[in-house]
Formats: sequence, structure tokens, C-alpha cells
Amino acid sequence: MKKKIITLLTDFSTKDGYVGAVKGVIKRISPQAEIVDVTHDIDSYDVLGAAFALNNFYKYFPKGTIHLAVVDPGVGSLRQPILIKTKDFFFVGPDNGIFSFIYQREDIVDIIIISNKKYFLAKPSSTFHARDIFAPVAAYLSLGIKIDEFGSPAKECVKFIIPQPESKQKGLKGEIIHIDRFGNLITNIPADLLENKKKTEIIVGKRRIKGINRLYFEIKEQELGALIGSSNFLELAVNQGSAQKLLKAKVGNPVRINFE
Repeated sequence: MKKKIITLLTDFSTKDGYVGAVKGVIKRISPQAEIVDVTHDIDSYDVLGAAFALNNFYKYFPKGTIHLAVVDPGVGSLRQPILIKTKDFFFVGPDNGIFSFIYQREDIVDIIIISNKKYFLAKPSSTFHARDIFAPVAAYLSLGIKIDEFGSPAKECVKFIIPQPESKQKGLKGEIIHIDRFGNLITNIPADLLENKKKTEIIVGKRRIKGINRLYFEIKEQELGALIGSSNFLELAVNQGSAQKLLKAKVGNPVRINFE
């Protein structure tokens, strides 16, 4: 059987050994699985940030990849563990909104509430479902276990309302939806809404930015500029600096685009 890839995205960091425990469970069940660490540095409990990070990487993996994503402030509560099958991938994790972008972007084949304890570790902890439920499910899935073996179909799932940009007279109104580790401000304004707009003015707080650059180095050092980032959304950045610190920006702050 072709070796399966399992990716890991968590807010565990690598300090305490939690990631090692998850990997150990996977390897004990599925020794041939290839485990890829995407990140374990999501801000603690930042489910929306994890959803955005997942959206930025999942599609670059081979078809059939199993994406295990766990940022789970509700662990032990009534939130459900879920398994999603799309046309090209599998996703395993908590039903808390972490897969919101996946529901929007992917062709969903099936969503299963994970309930078959045959595929859990014995006596699962109420505080570490990543190790005791999600890791073994991902491992058994990599061995070819059919998804309907893990539980029953979900009737509905938790989804964040991803804010959409609004069309305004001669412009757009959007907002900041993510701030990366460099302090770059990613907005919810996709590149296709800015195509063929030769003259633009971007307004955030009291700052105005003229035009959209193609590359970071086109922005003068320590100055604020705009460009289309790798996520294919409009991004505000300071060359070799932090736009977040410069603007004291937060997720949810408005961004206005004027087309001249």
C-alpha cells in the first residue's frame, strides 16, 4: 500500500512533549505513515488562526493526504470529534470551526462524527483527545480503514462566519482577518477583486497607502505598503518591520479600498 502522509497542525509548541506523544501513537499504529509537521506554534486557543493556517497549506500536499489539525479549547466538552473526506483530502480534528475554510473551498464527500471507540486509545483522557482520539483515527485511516467505520454522518458542523468584503461606491470595505509572525496584516480582500484596478488607495486607521506592490522589497525599508500575499489576499506589510506594531492593528480592524 502506498505510504500515506499525515500532517500535524497544533498550538502545542514543542516544549512539553505533547507533539511527540501524538507522533508516537500514529507510528505505533501505522509505522509506515509519513508525518509532516506543519506548525505547532499557532497562538494558544486561536481556532480562527489555525483555520487560516490550514487553508494556506493543505492543498499543496498530494491527494489522499490526511490533515490532522488540533487547536481545541473545548476539549472534553460536548464539541464533537470529526472526520472529513473531500474530493482530494481527509481532515481530522475537533468540530469547533477549525475546518471553516475547508467547507468553503473543498468539495465535501462525507463528514463523520468520530464515535467508534475501537479506534481510540484505551481509556482516553478527557484533556488530550489529540493523542487518544485524533491521532489513532488518523493512523487507522492511513491504513485504509473506511471512514464509515469511525462513526455516523454528521448532520451539521460548526463554521465560522468568514467575513466577506463589501462593495462600496468606487471601492471595497474589508477587514484584517489574520496577523502573521512577521506582523503582516492579511485582509479578507482576495486578489481577484483587485484585478485591472490600476489606481488604488488603501486606508487603514489614519494611514493611506497608494497602490499595490508586487513584492516586499518594492516597499521602502521600514515603510508601510500593500501587496498580494501568498495566501492570495491583500496584505499590509512593513519592509523589514511589523505593520501590526506600526498601526497597533488587531484582527477585525477595517480596511477600505478606493478605486481612483
